[in-house]
Amino acid sequence: MARIANLHDAGRALAAHLRGLIQPALTDVLAAPPLDNPAAQAEAVRLSLLWVTPQPTHRNDPWVTGGDGQSRPPPVSLSAFYLVTAYGTSGAGEPTQAINRLGQALQAIETRPVIDLPIAASAGIDPVPGSGRLTIAVVPVAADLMEKIFTPLQVRHRPWALVELGPVQLDRLAAPRPAPDLVAPGGLRLEGPQPVTRPVIRAMHPAPLGAGRRLRLDTVEAGGATALLIGAARFAFADAPAGPDQIARPDGEGRVFATYPAASATGALDVILIGPDGPSERHPLTVTEAGLAALDAPLAPLPPGADLVLTGAGLATAERIFLWPERGIRSPAEVIGLAPAVVLAGQVSASRAALDAAGLRPIPHLVALRLDTGRFTPPVLLEIAP
Repeated sequence: MARIANLHDAGRALAAHLRGLIQPALTDVLAAPPLDNPAAQAEAVRLSLLWVTPQPTHRNDPWVTGGDGQSRPPPVSLSAFYLVTAYGTSGAGEPTQAINRLGQALQAIETRPVIDLPIAASAGIDPVPGSGRLTIAVVPVAADLMEKIFTPLQVRHRPWALVELGPVQLDRLAAPRPAPDLVAPGGLRLEGPQPVTRPVIRAMHPAPLGAGRRLRLDTVEAGGATALLIGAARFAFADAPAGPDQIARPDGEGRVFATYPAASATGALDVILIGPDGPSERHPLTVTEAGLAALDAPLAPLPPGADLVLTGAGLATAERIFLWPERGIRSPAEVIGLAPAVVLAGQVSASRAALDAAGLRPIPHLVALRLDTGRFTPPVLLEIAP
């Protein structure tokens, strides 16, 4: 779509477009009525506006709000139809060049059917103001349409073609509507529902959890949480926990640690964070009986150069320690298997030298123990400090 100041500029733009493309060069290309003498020897092309019609797709365009806040009516969007006539006869009266020039004009239109506005002044071309893009299309013409065009014109026949130019947009004369007030008189007051943020539990380790063992939760938006529920066991958040029913607030990474009481219920339970704006979603967790081997969730990342020390219960029969990336195993070589250096009922450890020799990398790992019965403990998440 092209915005122009007056309708005649559309014809001038079409004339300038053809004047710059027709080869050999032709300077006498004008937006004007057809010449009276079709047998004129001088070569020329005339672009004569026959009619305009509104473009139906733009009839209901809305008002547009500009950068100054004022609303302006949509422009009038038109299609303009031009009669393209060509002239140039030989001394014998043959319209040879008229026909050639008409063909060259059609070649130019089909080669470059778009006109970008504005058009700058150049040799033989006057400037044309405006903005946007016009499209040119050759209109198919039947014999009856030729009669309807030339009969009202009362002119003799000459080589011609019909082209459509558009969309041509002209500004309406209606004044713009003033910009509305930025703030309603008396100010604004917002009422109604308010957004709330409930805590979110992203992950839990280990799962299943052994009774009496430490659970780790990875959370989001839990800084204001007031309590953690694991089944019927309730833990209150405190800055300085003073008893088994109190736990530390989430750290900077959103980690929460809680030791589930050994005497509490086992089986399928729900884990819920209680926040000031409501509870989190329920997350199912299975708690196994106290007699089964189980690990505690590590409280901190493994420091550089430190041995791996895992705590838990029922670990005296541990035969091997296995570590693998928490993101998933991409190669069998990423699984690390080590014989423990120390095995006790409540603790299993491996030397850092053995871990480094096995290719331990500073990425989160899952850790599990294989027992002499062939069973594995539920894995716990271990972060490795770089």
